[in-house]
Amino acid sequence: MKNNFEKILFLILTCITSALWSQKRTEPFTITLPGSKIEKSYYKTIKLIDKREDTTSLGIVQQGMLNAKAKVVPSSSISKQFQSILNSINGEDTEDGTMILYLKQLYFAEITAKLSEHGYCYFQGFLFSQNNNGTYSLMDQTDIVIDIKATDVTKKTLEKGSEMLADFISKNATKKPEASNQYTLEQIHNFDNVAKQSISFYHSSQLKDGVYKDYHSLKNQQPDKSITNVKFYGNSPKIVKIYETENGQEKEIKKEGIYAIIYKGEPYIYLSIENLFTKAIKRDNDYYFIGKIRSNPNAGSMMVTGAAFFGAIGVLIMSNPTYPFEMKIDYFNGGFVPIREIPNKNY
Repeated sequence: MKNNFEKILFLILTCITSALWSQKRTEPFTITLPGSKIEKSYYKTIKLIDKREDTTSLGIVQQGMLNAKAKVVPSSSISKQFQSILNSINGEDTEDGTMILYLKQLYFAEITAKLSEHGYCYFQGFLFSQNNNGTYSLMDQTDIVIDIKATDVTKKTLEKGSEMLADFISKNATKKPEASNQYTLEQIHNFDNVAKQSISFYHSSQLKDGVYKDYHSLKNQQPDKSITNVKFYGNSPKIVKIYETENGQEKEIKKEGIYAIIYKGEPYIYLSIENLFTKAIKRDNDYYFIGKIRSNPNAGSMMVTGAAFFGAIGVLIMSNPTYPFEMKIDYFNGGFVPIREIPNKNY
């Protein structure tokens, strides 16, 4: 009798959860404006160039006792909200300058662990100031994750995310424009490609073979160790063993702690959950690969896989890391950005 009751209760809860999700729940997000003015601002206007992968929402949070999924939706356009920040901090001593925010990432996500809930907000972008000659200079760049653990984690995460955005604009409004590293407006609209021109991994005609312990060495094409041979997993584009030659003898290199390798001019990315290297293909000036990834949200650091933890797909990856995804490398920090799920039967 008890088992039947538990089954019925489970079915009821499942139906309720499905019904709530089917209603397409939303969680409004409004940036809380700073309560004080800054002493001197050089900017009256801020413009937004929104380059996020998904511009329909700001991620997913959980609502209610059943943790129903809800999309975070701005109460008014993000562009207007950033302008409101500037309006609220500007006082009488404000010059007529213009900022441009090139927004790459802005996502909220929540993870329910065994005994706790974590909320995350990821903010990545480049901020430019307009020069007198009509060009623009890079003022600041941000690539930051906040990790919140609280009883009402949704409310606290949205609050802390709001503070982070307001602080970023406030501190930069006090910076006088510098006419160094000038970019045209067209270059800013295509800033990803402009930035990649200074990264050897993206613009080199021939990649250097070797072991790369982190993304920094890979992007600068400075291998940490040489490799002389590899072992593929059957006929697949996956490498399961790598070797170096030491004192005339072939010796296996431990894979742990390696970010990627280049073998015969082709990049292979290390995936810890599969304990192998999977081939990355360059397409449209980005590197794409297919594989499974592991996340560790309780570690307090969202890097290793970086941006892959955010957005609808990112939440799915965190809750069930067994699904393969097509991903691309974030040229800025080396994180993995999820693009689409790959059916297991095709992987």
